[in-house]
Formats: sequence, C-alpha cells, structure tokens
Amino acid sequence: MEKETYVEDLVEGKDVKDRFAIKEKRPPREYTKGWYFRLVVGDKTGKIPLVYWGGHEERFVKKLYESLEAGEVIEVNGTVSSYRGDLQISINEEELHGLDKLRCEDYDPEEYVPSSDRDIEGMFTELLRLARTIDDEDLFSLVSSFLKDERFVEKFKKAPYSKRYSHSYIGGLLEHTLIESQIAENVANIYDELDRDLLLSSAILHDMGKIREYETRTSIEMTTEAQLVGHTVLCERMVRERIEGLEDFPEELALKLSHIILSHHGDYEWGSPRSPRLEEAVALHHIDLLVVRMSGFLQAKEEFQSEDEEMIYVSKEGVQRPIFSG
Repeated sequence: MEKETYVEDLVEGKDVKDRFAIKEKRPPREYTKGWYFRLVVGDKTGKIPLVYWGGHEERFVKKLYESLEAGEVIEVNGTVSSYRGDLQISINEEELHGLDKLRCEDYDPEEYVPSSDRDIEGMFTELLRLARTIDDEDLFSLVSSFLKDERFVEKFKKAPYSKRYSHSYIGGLLEHTLIESQIAENVANIYDELDRDLLLSSAILHDMGKIREYETRTSIEMTTEAQLVGHTVLCERMVRERIEGLEDFPEELALKLSHIILSHHGDYEWGSPRSPRLEEAVALHHIDLLVVRMSGFLQAKEEFQSEDEEMIYVSKEGVQRPIFSG
C-alpha cells in the first residue's frame, strides 16, 4: 500500500490511517485510565507527536513500547487531536485504535526523508556540463571516473550533505557540490592566479566521501566509518584509489588534490587535517564555508514559522545567530 497521508495533510478531528516513521520515544507513564507513552513520528514533510493511550494492563503497554525502535515505520490508526495548540495523533485502545510495525520491504524509505526541491537529474546534467569544461586531460579523466560510474552516481544522487543544518536531505550532496562548482568556475574567472581546472576538479571531488558518511533509511544517520575516520579522509582515499587506476597520472598533481581535499575545512578545530597552503585550497575552503553558511541560514529560515518571536540558526562554529524576520 502506498502512503497517501503526510504530516502536512493532517487536520484536527480527522481520523488517520497511514504509515509514519518513528523519530523519538518517550517511556510509558501512568494516567487516570491506565498507562500511556509518547512517540514523535514523521515523514518527508515533517514530524508530529503521537500519544498511545493504553488501558490498565501495564505489562501490555510496556511490551508494545519496548517493541518499537526509532527509525522503524509503523502503521498508525488514530485521530488527529490538539494539545496546547499543537496537533498530535491520539491512539486510544478503548476506541479500537492501534499501531503495527512494518517490514523494511513494505515501505519506501524516501517517503520519510525530505528531498531537494531542485530537480536531481537536472542538477546532475549541469554538473556533467561543468566537468566537460575541464581541459586538463588527467583531471578530466579522474573526474569522469566518478561521474561515469553508474553505481557511484546512483549513491551520489541520493546522498544528503549533512544530517542537520545544511543540505540535510536526499540530493543534498549533489546540490552542495553543484553550487560549489558553479562558484568555483566564477572565482577562477576572477583570479588569474588560480588554476581553473584544479579548482573546479577539487570542487567536484572534495566531498565525494560523503556517500560513505551517512546512511539514509527513514532518517539520516552517520556511519561508524565516518565517525571514526571522517569524510575528508574517506574522500582523499577514494580519489587516490581512482588515481591508481589511471595511467601516468602526475604525482605532483595527485598531491595537490590530496592537499586541497584534506584542507577544505580550513582549520584544525573544524576537523581539517591540514590548513590550506595552495591558492586553490584557500579558494575552495572559503567557497565551502560560504555555501555551508548560506544554505544553513536559508534552511533555518524556511523551517521557522512566522509566529516565532526569535529565529535562530547555528553557524558552522556552533554559534547561535539570529535571523531578521521583518
């Protein structure tokens, strides 16, 4: 059965029977009629609290609660109600409501994670166009080895850029990469001192390791590999592996690419193994910083409601900054 009702469609007083992913859990507590527990459920359009109002069979309610895990998808049969002005889904045993767990093969994970508003195929076509403007044969061959690899491209198109704050949705990595590549092309046209082909190639390649940084199921979660190694190192390794498969790739050029990739975060405290020491490395670092900050700001502004008194977004340094809402 395909999903028909999304969080954004829910209206107070209406019955709801559809599939939602569990985002958070709150342990069972006692109330006047028995035991209840709270969940936060959601899909690609948003999240909503869910309250399971059980009876006096404490063991049954706790067993049901313990059988549920964050990230799983459940079939919900309940009613949309309002609590302190906010919508929630109420499931009441007395009214024969209920919830059931679904198997992974019974739902599409992409229904539960947001996707880029931009056309993914259109973005990839534009990235290919930019890649074709690389004149250096060695760099063109390297970039093409990624963009012509169907298995890699399939993962690349679906990958998020981050879990939160910036391009945190399906297609986010592609969107982030395209924007940085477009900016790199323009910056190289302004500064004659920059090697255009090296900067553009680095902009396309520098975050490829993010396809191994996150797992996207019903939520975006960081992999163990990324937590222990980090995407900059993963990317440098991936690029080096591709270079080894190319004939007579210049070692000095390979070293420059490695340096630019490893230094693109700029500062050691931001997880950069090296600080930028080439013109192209300095340029890419600041391009990356601009895109992360700008996209994070715009995403935060879009998520806030007009009635919010103070809109805040978190910058790359972890500093909370206000947003003008006038």
